[in-house]
Amino acid sequence: MKIGLIDVDGHNWPSLPLMKISAYHKARGDEVEAWFPMNHYDKVYMSKVFPGSADIDSVIYADEIERGGTGYFYPDGGPPLPEEIEHTFPDYGLYPEAGRAYGFLTRGCPRQCGFCIVGKRRGRSPGKSPIYPSFGMDSGKLSSSIPIF
Repeated sequence: MKIGLIDVDGHNWPSLPLMKISAYHKARGDEVEAWFPMNHYDKVYMSKVFPGSADIDSVIYADEIERGGTGYFYPDGGPPLPEEIEHTFPDYGLYPEAGRAYGFLTRGCPRQCGFCIVGKRRGRSPGKSPIYPSFGMDSGKLSSSIPIF
């Protein structure tokens, strides 16, 4: 399959969901790339965090388009990534300029700010994120020798 990825927000920081989707598809032998308007894809994933970000106004040549993220499903956040993708080690090659690893050590927030959906979607109290199985880490470690690139 040929997979196209669109970071709709494009705010110059890595999209962790797109990195996980990329790694998942590459592990299956699929061809994955950043979306290019003139290319045809079997499937295009569009990730959007912020509801105010403008959507893509170009024609997307794809057999299937999947939109995800809080930007598309505000205020409830929409469906989570499938478990087999959520627990995939991210493809940091999508953002070689980043130079660092991104992830979550906790999920949730004790505050209930009216403009934010984190507490509603992830719970009021920060809980431990299930990153440890994804990265081969023991639950007591905060760092790992696993290379990110």
